[in-house]
Amino acid sequence: MKNSAFTYFLFPFIVFLGGCCFGPSSSVIKLAYEAGFSSDTVLLTQYVFSVLFMLIVSAVFFIVTCLRKTRKQKTVYRAKDIVKLVLIGVSIALTSLMYIFALQTIPAHLAVILLFQYTWMGIIAESVIKRKAPTVPIILSVIILIGATLLASGVGSVPLEEISVQGVIFGLLSAVFYAAYIQLNASLQNGMHPAYRSLATLAVALLLLLIVFTPYYFNPQFITETVIGKDLWIFGIVLGSFGCALPSILFAIGVPKIPAGSGTILSASELPASIICAVIIISEAVTVLQWIGVALLFFGIALPYLTEILRKRRKNVSLPHS
Repeated sequence: MKNSAFTYFLFPFIVFLGGCCFGPSSSVIKLAYEAGFSSDTVLLTQYVFSVLFMLIVSAVFFIVTCLRKTRKQKTVYRAKDIVKLVLIGVSIALTSLMYIFALQTIPAHLAVILLFQYTWMGIIAESVIKRKAPTVPIILSVIILIGATLLASGVGSVPLEEISVQGVIFGLLSAVFYAAYIQLNASLQNGMHPAYRSLATLAVALLLLLIVFTPYYFNPQFITETVIGKDLWIFGIVLGSFGCALPSILFAIGVPKIPAGSGTILSASELPASIICAVIIISEAVTVLQWIGVALLFFGIALPYLTEILRKRRKNVSLPHS
């Protein structure tokens, strides 16, 4: 019983932690821009180092497995599973691309609000796929998350001239692709080790980004003068690990073990973590309303689980004593 209760909270916590890992990314990206690096350079750096990080992690797991000499049942990879792996990599790469394109034409707080529309998109997608209406706690959680996002992102009166239709479309597309990323992660349950799975999806994402952008990144002169000479590698290590690799591996572990709708809600921990990291890393000023939004975000994330705990307690109390 204790084990099942532990498992019930373990995998949601892993997904919650995966969302929190995105926290430092926004602040570090701002620092990278201030250091003079372009958005496409920062994005490529993030994915290059994430693949390098996962190569090391995968190699460690492979060596440990070989040393243990444990006989494990061979995992069978169907064509459908390979396609899903590719689509997971494509969806996270497109999320990053659409978000960067949105930031070029609309204010940052508006881009954040548009990205976080993936919460209700993911719930609707799961309802359509499973042909089952979401529960009342899930619906309430999404409503709270949307309202809290408006507060936490510091939304205010934005002049109409600052709002680009193109930017709004890119922002909404980033939400669509992120919702797809969560759904695809939840549907892929083929027994592949999370480290290998993350490596495969991030490698696909990097390949797509190299196709979109000119692959100048691997020019020896660029590596020596910019990546090493201008300390771009420092940003790469932080962004590659916290912004890609760690969330990817944590989602690969946790998301398939919980409903996709719950995964969508739990991953919303990214926004409060980003605000907290912005205060710590770049001393960004945060208003009282934003802190209220952060508190509401945590409450909205926890609501479905608090409701479930109360339901189980009431059920146990109502049972007759033997």
